Amino acid sequence: MSEVERRKIANRFRKDEEISRLMGEAVRRALAEHKRKSNSIAVWDNGKVVIVKGEDIKVDEDPKIEE
Repeated sequence: MSEVERRKIANRFRKDEEISRLMGEAVRRALAEHKRKSNSIAVWDNGKVVIVKGEDIKVDEDPKIEE
């Protein structure tokens, strides 16, 4: 494998990691907003759709996120 090919692959992994991190941040922000506004969400649980009340939404705390 050439050096150029190795760099392309390494760059692709960095982009994938960044996209995953940003998507996770967006989900945390959306969940926090739903919780703050007491809006329910729908989740898939054990093969069924379950409605979670706003006050019951669990949000992972991420100190990097500013509300």
